[in-house]
This record gives sequence, C-alpha cells and structure tokens, in this order.
Amino acid sequence: NGDVTGALGETERLSRIVDALLALARAEGAPPEPVELASAVAERLDAWSPVAEERDIQFQLDVAGSVLVGRDRFGQVLDNLVANALVASPSGSVVVVRGDSTALHVRDHGPGMTADDRARAFDRFWSKAGGSGLGLPIVKRLVEVDGGTVELQPAVGGGLDVVLHLAGAT
Repeated sequence: NGDVTGALGETERLSRIVDALLALARAEGAPPEPVELASAVAERLDAWSPVAEERDIQFQLDVAGSVLVGRDRFGQVLDNLVANALVASPSGSVVVVRGDSTALHVRDHGPGMTADDRARAFDRFWSKAGGSGLGLPIVKRLVEVDGGTVELQPAVGGGLDVVLHLAGAT
C-alpha cells in the first residue's frame, strides 16, 4: 500500500527502457538504403507536431539531399533527437532541423549542456534530465550502424546542436 504513484512511475520508466532496447534490436538488422532527407525529416516532424503545438514550440526545416541509412534506424534517430529537443526547449522557441547529406543538425534553444555533460551524454543510463539515459546512446549506435557519426555541440546563442554525419546516397 506504499507509494502507488511512485511504483507506477517506475513501471512506466522501465517500460520505456524495454521499448527503446527492442527498437534498437529491431532496427540494427535492416540494410541501408537511399533516403531523401526532406521527406524523411518532414514525416517525423509531422508526427511530433501535436507535442510541439502543446508546448508552443515551432519547427524550422531546411534540409536537402539523400543519405544512405536504414530507414527505420534513421526514423528512430530523428524521433529521439526531436523528443530531446522538445523537452529542452522553452515555450515559444524554435527547434531547427537543417543540413544536407554531409551534416544534419538538430538544434534546440534550451539550456544546452556543459562540456562534461556532452562528454557523458552517450554513456548508457546517464541522464542529466532524469530520463532513462538510453536515447542518445541509441542514437549513437544507430548512426554508427550506417557508418556515420554524431556529435553534440554548444549552439551559438544557447541550446544544443546535435550534428549527424551520415553517408550520402549516390
């Protein structure tokens, strides 16, 4: 009869961890294919639009080109990065997704991360914001499966700029 709310919260947290690990396991097996950035990113931003509207956050999209990735992997990467940006961004701000086949940026206008936090952000189960600590490690793994890299940079004027370096489609 103890803390029912706490137990339910822990159950939800564990469920999110299991879901994230299952998504990672499923996504790792698909071969890379050419994916057109504008449509793939627009599709994921459309899916997140209700959350953004609820938080009074706008999306700005400026992408071009194609990349060679697993379509589901890339969708999961975008979902994790957009979710993080929406959590970090204050009401009334903009999440910017821009770039091309050489570098894709997902930038928020939140508090950003210190250099130490950016260095630890890809460690499994580490979270500054109280999440599961699996989102960015999963992003890193999925990007690496397709031969790419991901880095976290401080954004000019505040916030975080997540940069994906992916293989361009020929």
